[in-house]
Amino acid sequence: MSSKLLFLLCCLISGWVQATTKGSPTGSPTGSPTGSPMKDCFRGPFSSYETWKNALASKKPNFNEKAFNWAFPEEKYNHIKQSLDCFDFTYEVDGVTVEGYYLAPKEPKARLPLVIYNRGGNAQFGYVMFAKKLLLQAELAQAGYVVIGSQYRGASARFIPNNGADEFGGADVKNVTTLVEVAANIPMADTSNIALVGWSRGAMQSYLAARELDNVQAIVGIAGVADLEKELNWRPMMEKVYRGRIPDYDNNKSAALAARSVINWLNELPDAPVLLLHGSEDKRVNPEQSRSLAAALDQVEHKNKLVIYEGDNHGLIKNRQTMQQEVIAWLDEYMK
Repeated sequence: MSSKLLFLLCCLISGWVQATTKGSPTGSPTGSPTGSPMKDCFRGPFSSYETWKNALASKKPNFNEKAFNWAFPEEKYNHIKQSLDCFDFTYEVDGVTVEGYYLAPKEPKARLPLVIYNRGGNAQFGYVMFAKKLLLQAELAQAGYVVIGSQYRGASARFIPNNGADEFGGADVKNVTTLVEVAANIPMADTSNIALVGWSRGAMQSYLAARELDNVQAIVGIAGVADLEKELNWRPMMEKVYRGRIPDYDNNKSAALAARSVINWLNELPDAPVLLLHGSEDKRVNPEQSRSLAAALDQVEHKNKLVIYEGDNHGLIKNRQTMQQEVIAWLDEYMK
């Protein structure tokens, strides 16, 4: 199965899941870490492997069953469902209702380190669908971590009226930091032992949140941006996103971009080792972003490791398993 076919399959699955969740806010009985409604991720069409696959096939005339079985083997699905808890919930931040989710091993014998996973994209683009939770997040949970993530404000406006607006590294960063308070109500989560793992825009979120949090033991930035102004020069089309998301962008452009660029305030990061992963052929975020950040961290003697996957793209499709192992090894070294 080619990496291109796998990428297309994941897009197909994610697109269908977003369509099915429209108009369906999260909600369930007791046990929510926030006291708000909560639902098992393995619900509705995702309650079994067959119902998931059949639902996809019924919605997509071009559904490729062979590719689906290869990307998401039934054995993997069943193992995840049997070994992990996965819940969606909502929580309040600044009077705004935001969606979140967490995955954790079932019945752990001891409290587990907390990983805050920060997704990429902006607003609805990049929303963490069911299929995405079975990738890196599930791998981290199976490795012995409680993994919690935010969809960010503005991502769920299609069914949450007071969902707020994504500010691309503005007020939405509080959606990330508040997850520690949420996790404090998850009995198996050790909020004194925290890692931040971010992909693309999520790496920026991780650096911004790290300044505000205590107990951060490790940071992982995957295909992340360290200098938004330089990235904009390399990919001018991102200005549309910045202008549409960042408040008062046209009157405050330089300051807004600088404030979101970790390269400008390395001294404000906690003393936590930073792992940087990037594909050499990334067309969305210049791999030079990670190279430059690693060099800057070296200059201030901040422990870090840079891994460039030659020939790989923004999603690290060709090295997904190797990347996951790299992340887990890094977290295990500094959190266990």
